Amino acid sequence: MKVITSGRAAGLLCTCALTLSASHAFAAATILLWPIDPWLSATSNATELWIQNQGEAPTTMQVRIVRWQQEKGLERYQQQNEIVASPPIVRIEKESKQLIRLIKQASIPAGVEQAYRIIVDEIPQPESSDKPQIGLKLQMRYSIPLFVYGTGIETHTSGAHHALVDTKDLRWRVSRDNGKPALEVRNNGDVHVRLSKITVRQGGQTRQVAEGLLGYVLPHSVRSWPLPAGINNPVEMKATINARDSEWQSSAGN
Repeated sequence: MKVITSGRAAGLLCTCALTLSASHAFAAATILLWPIDPWLSATSNATELWIQNQGEAPTTMQVRIVRWQQEKGLERYQQQNEIVASPPIVRIEKESKQLIRLIKQASIPAGVEQAYRIIVDEIPQPESSDKPQIGLKLQMRYSIPLFVYGTGIETHTSGAHHALVDTKDLRWRVSRDNGKPALEVRNNGDVHVRLSKITVRQGGQTRQVAEGLLGYVLPHSVRSWPLPAGINNPVEMKATINARDSEWQSSAGN
């Protein structure tokens, strides 16, 4: 089984990608992906992912799904065959879109949230010999999360989030990453936490850590992110999360 480990990346490489401010689309260059938060309940066998080519030339995309885990603060990815993408390779004409079905092929254990990453790669097109190439042509890679649930995990078809974390299961502290202060978040619950709009307070001042999405902490896992320069010992943190009360406000260690 092939394992890929990444220290700080929220996903596999996503070269030159930009995230739209809209909550249901992810875009880079001329490719648009939606939804950005696909998921499968215990009773669902498949869900949808759309890829839209907004460019002026056809493109070919490959879709893979890898198992996603967090161990010892690192992102780990493994090949798997529990969830498959159909079709796995598509050619999309200019200004057209393609439906990809994400199909469950194995049951998820009861009480478990299983995390995956959907990796969408652009396959370079053959160069035309009669057209001179100017500049560097980049191959794009996109990575979005996919969560799949076993029986016993409560999910919601309406609202901003399909699964809610209990803030009682969350802890944070300041740790050290290569000698520099980092914000470490521990999730002791059975559902991932999605962290965004992070601010910390130190010495009576409030500083922003992330204006938008900071990242995810999977169930029973720990992740950390560098703190801004000058923030060494914050005493309080605020974050927007996937909880019934969407703001998590907590002092260090609580």
